Amino acid sequence: MGVACVNIGFYGVRGSTPCASDANRRYGGNTACVVLEQPGCEPIILDLGTGLRLYGEDLIAAGRPAFRGHALVTHMHWDHVQGLPFFKPLLTDGSRLDVWGPAADGLSLRAAFDRFMVPPFFPVTIADLPADIGFHDLQEGSSRIGDADVVTMAVPHIGATFGYRVQFGDGPSVAYLPDHQQPTDDSSAVAPG
Repeated sequence: MGVACVNIGFYGVRGSTPCASDANRRYGGNTACVVLEQPGCEPIILDLGTGLRLYGEDLIAAGRPAFRGHALVTHMHWDHVQGLPFFKPLLTDGSRLDVWGPAADGLSLRAAFDRFMVPPFFPVTIADLPADIGFHDLQEGSSRIGDADVVTMAVPHIGATFGYRVQFGDGPSVAYLPDHQQPTDDSSAVAPG
């Protein structure tokens, strides 16, 4: 009996700002967005950077305008969340996206998204999108998210930041830790979230 395969799609790998040029042609110019797909399971999106727009375009081109899946956000820095309003499947009734991630600076995940997706900073609010979008604050530990077992752990970075290990059934696991740094106290311990 073979081990189930997880398809990993890299839609965005840059940090800070999206940009396209010959210098980054090989890896692309979009910010953080990686998609895990296991046949027969709801996909899991790792971060919602500008690469999310390309993933949405791929789904539309494949005749899959309605979407049901999950997103694990590592932290609320702009380059990890700014793709959400540009994900075309969220314009389709019947689509459902559950977004999981850390609460930060006294704000729930939902409140943080509501804070930047609002005029005058952006013309469309979460409530304006036809899809059903749920927001779930995560803590460190193990969770069942969709069809996967997810281990969440704080990693040192500026602001509350998580790393994830995702496993679909008995298949391989995928670890995702895009932004991390030496703790500011120069210890090897993980800084508190």
